[in-house]
Amino acid sequence: MKLRIKTLTPIWTGDVERKSTNLRETGIIGSLRWWFESLVRGFGGNACDPASDNRCPDEDGRHCAVCELFGCTGWAKKFRLEIESSNLAYIPEIKLRTREKRNAKYLTRNVAGFMGEIILKFIPLRKICSNKWALLNKTLDVIANYGGLGARTSQGNGVIKITENNLPYTDKNPCEFELLNRGKKADTPNLANFFFYKFHLEFSKTLSELIEENVFWTHQKDDLTFSDDFQKWKEVWERYHFLPIAFHVRDSIRRLEGDKSKRHNIFGDSKKGSRIFVSHGYRYNEKTVEVRIWGYDVEESIKNKIKKKLEERLKEHLFSEKKYSNLLENCKLIEERSGKDILSGDENGV
Repeated sequence: MKLRIKTLTPIWTGDVERKSTNLRETGIIGSLRWWFESLVRGFGGNACDPASDNRCPDEDGRHCAVCELFGCTGWAKKFRLEIESSNLAYIPEIKLRTREKRNAKYLTRNVAGFMGEIILKFIPLRKICSNKWALLNKTLDVIANYGGLGARTSQGNGVIKITENNLPYTDKNPCEFELLNRGKKADTPNLANFFFYKFHLEFSKTLSELIEENVFWTHQKDDLTFSDDFQKWKEVWERYHFLPIAFHVRDSIRRLEGDKSKRHNIFGDSKKGSRIFVSHGYRYNEKTVEVRIWGYDVEESIKNKIKKKLEERLKEHLFSEKKYSNLLENCKLIEERSGKDILSGDENGV
């Protein structure tokens, strides 16, 4: 039982030292579980928070629908995940600086991870019911079509394409009535409260030409200790077909929320993760990249600002100089979905 995927942006799983020297099964399982939890909650089922005191088992020793499959204290997960990769490569690491100084200096931000083809082998250890398989397949579809897999998905990583899926019950829709409301329950993240956008960024020249001309922003002009390396930009675009602009996109939308406290609540800080996620630009054609922005528990006002102001903000943040802003000819919203659309099976959107 295997799933074959192709990375569209680098995949990152990390370790205790926040490095990603190899692809870790635990990182993939953790990401699958996070999305699976949100799907179960969206269908009205119980899903605990395994990282808090509000985790399974409950007082009666029962488990939520997620722990039944992925395991918890005193209950082993029902499958083993094995990762196979034949042409997986660690990309040349690309560095960008922060736009503002922190403690009187600019900090370095890294674009890193693995690109290539990955095979995920799901090996059942105990019986898995058809509805759990259907939920897992739905989870994988949501990740591949709208979200990201692994860690650092708020910084561009983890966009994938499923090229083969021979897991059981791929044609079965999950049945919410089969989700037993037992075990502990946490309310968020809930897929019903998600939004998903896809944008096409269309440039007046080919991306190869723009990279060759060094037009993209990497650091502030007074950051004299930083050295550009656009050869790495050229390599990841020509070999792996992605443009490392997730930090540019994130910087563009972060200030759409003027209130500092609200901004940190939405976009995260050193102590809290982000509720808005962005991708790097992955190739659509020689002059166009596709970018994903998605999130949950975000006010309508912020979502509307993203849709209306992204092009204007990107013109200010993508390029090293203002004179290059017109190189971005168009920023077009090409797809919009809500979590409720996905849960109901109505995925027509815009």
